[in-house]
Amino acid sequence: MTADWHLSNSLIKTLTQGQRDQVDGLMAQLQETERALSSDRAPGLAMAPRHVDYLMALADATDGAFLTVMTGDEVLGFCVVILTEEDADDRHLLNGFKLAGEVTDLIVDPNHQKKGIARALIQAAMGHCQARGVQQLKLKTLAANTPARGAFEALGFSAHEVIHTIDL
Repeated sequence: MTADWHLSNSLIKTLTQGQRDQVDGLMAQLQETERALSSDRAPGLAMAPRHVDYLMALADATDGAFLTVMTGDEVLGFCVVILTEEDADDRHLLNGFKLAGEVTDLIVDPNHQKKGIARALIQAAMGHCQARGVQQLKLKTLAANTPARGAFEALGFSAHEVIHTIDL
């Protein structure tokens, strides 16, 4: 299968307004998917533009990346990876694992899924982290999001920690 799309490692500010609108739309879709599974999520359209701004700044501040997959001017998906660091005095992790990559958001337009786009985004996130000496890439998804969990496991991820919550 030949791909008619290309991966671009760029911050949002380099996209056209039309592309930025598409990224905001994808973020709203991602949020609504999560909102259907968890009562703690804000409405997608209400939060998407500001959250994309936040993610852009966070990626920039942490030496992360905002990765996009494009075909022409169409945004097919995106992935945000940030670098997180444990406190230097924290002793529970080996030193080589105190700096980690974290995928905060990943979405592929539903019309373009099953074409290797998510895999390309994850591989680009891994490459970004490896180039910075990072030895581990993490991502979180809602426990109820079985399609995403299955996709991440197919990409080689496995459950590492489980966070239990209770609404009070």
